Amino acid sequence: MRLRFRSAGTLLALVFAALPAHATWTPGPQGGCTYSVDGATLARGPTAMLNAPLVPFRALAGGVVYAGERVPNRWPGVVLLPPLLVVSAGGMGLAQMLAWFGTGLFDTVTAGYFEAAPPEATRLAIDPLPPLFSDTPKAKAAAAGPCAHAWQ
Repeated sequence: MRLRFRSAGTLLALVFAALPAHATWTPGPQGGCTYSVDGATLARGPTAMLNAPLVPFRALAGGVVYAGERVPNRWPGVVLLPPLLVVSAGGMGLAQMLAWFGTGLFDTVTAGYFEAAPPEATRLAIDPLPPLFSDTPKAKAAAAGPCAHAWQ
C-alpha cells in the first residue's frame, strides 16, 4: 500500500516536472502571440497566495472609501448606508480571499500556465480594493495589450 502511494507521488512529480512552464503572452516577430517565461510569471501563484490574507482588510478599507464618497444628505442614509457598505465590502473581501488563494495555488502548481489568478492578485499591494459592487473602472481594461485574452 505504501509503495503504491510513493510511486503515484513520483509519477505526479515527473508529470508536473515535464510540463513546460509557459506563462506570459508576448507579440511574436510575425505578429502572432507567443508564450514567454520569466520570473514574474512563475511568481504569479505565490504572490496571489501572499496577497490573499490582506484582501478582507483591503476590501474593508475600500468599502470605507466608497461609503465616504456616496453618503446621502438624509439621516437614514447617513446612519445606515456606510456601515452596510463597509460590512458587505468586508464579506466580499472574505470571498475574494478564498478565490485569490485558490487561484494562486492553482497558478503555483501549473507554473502560471493558465494565468488563473486575477491581475490584481499578482501585484503586491496594500492599497484599498474597490468593492466588487462599485462602479469604479477596473485596471484590467487598461492593462489589455495586443495579446490580451478573453479570460484576462
